[in-house]
Amino acid sequence: MTTYAPKPGGEPADSGVGATATIRRVGKRAYLHHLDLIRATTFSLVIFVHCLTQTTDEFNNLGVNTASLLLHFTRNTFFALTGFVLMYQNYDKADFSTTGFWRRRIKLVIFPYLIWSAIYWLVQQVWARDRVGDLLSDPIGGLTEFARLIAWGLSGFQMYFLFVMLQVYLLFPLILWLVRATAGRHVLLLGTSLGVQVAITSTITYWEPPAAIAGFWWHHYATFIPYQFFILYGAVAAVHREAIGRWMQGKGWWLFGALMATGTLAVGIYLGGVWFGDRPVHDHDSAFFPWLLPFLIVAITCLYAAAAHWGSNWREFTPRFARVVSFASNRSFGVFLAHVLVLYFVLMPQSGEQPWILATLGQPWGTIITYLATIGGSLLLMEILRRLPGSLYLTGRPRLAFGKR
Repeated sequence: MTTYAPKPGGEPADSGVGATATIRRVGKRAYLHHLDLIRATTFSLVIFVHCLTQTTDEFNNLGVNTASLLLHFTRNTFFALTGFVLMYQNYDKADFSTTGFWRRRIKLVIFPYLIWSAIYWLVQQVWARDRVGDLLSDPIGGLTEFARLIAWGLSGFQMYFLFVMLQVYLLFPLILWLVRATAGRHVLLLGTSLGVQVAITSTITYWEPPAAIAGFWWHHYATFIPYQFFILYGAVAAVHREAIGRWMQGKGWWLFGALMATGTLAVGIYLGGVWFGDRPVHDHDSAFFPWLLPFLIVAITCLYAAAAHWGSNWREFTPRFARVVSFASNRSFGVFLAHVLVLYFVLMPQSGEQPWILATLGQPWGTIITYLATIGGSLLLMEILRRLPGSLYLTGRPRLAFGKR
């Protein structure tokens, strides 16, 4: 995602971290380098979670599910970052056009969504299950099945994210209007949104839907509704980034203490529910537990603070790391699209029912090597796809020339 936006009068927007090291001037616009670090870190952790759960017994492993519980913050960081970037780009635009925004943005998601959904369906649902003959004999039935999958982002287990992103892009003009209309009352806006978020997560966690709607209810994770607070959280933070940057200065230990406290609270309630209650070790709705909310908010804030600190104090002294961050951020969306496919082939069973890596290396090396192979394979695949015609529709990024690093 590009992170450019002008201030009124054409002056470069400040990053809000109190130093020009986080800003690269491009004409009259500013680039926030610390957002690259947030993006690269978040995507890396998401891929790690997927590798961890696919190489372990996630349904019965208490340690795995405890780690997954805390790492759910990455999912919400995505949406907070999206809200931040879109608001940073558009809040001060007097000539903002809804149709123009949709025309520019939606194509960057909808085409990769449809293409990669088809790839995952054909590979995992058709080819891997030896159903090619069935598809050829009944193409209408196959297309109907594919339509049901893309209707909820189910072709690949990460594709729901793009499905929600499409909803966010469609709703962003309304979000922009809301944030502009409540200028001066953003604390009230976020407070109201947080109250709604508590109600939403409590409903997801404790309410049993009637059978008539149960079949639709479980798709809640593929809608923007459970993420509405985090989208607004990022959007409002973009408007007040300068004040937030000043407030964060010198509060590193306070933020770290809050992270430990809220993380301990979340883990303690989870373990208490498993040991003394009737909670299962694995719960598909664990990302929406209401008592996880404080940790999610603090974790996103801490990641932003750490990235901003690096951008303003250390980036110019770590040029190699900065290049790695820029490279990873630029490829992150494409890697996210492709990594589940790479992971699938890395873990294809070659020794009975167990993947060769796990049968040969055991744990924890099986998970570690799987993660490294998935990251490396996804980056290699992206370098190939980025140089092919139609790169924009495959990776969400413009085509690179052959030989360009």
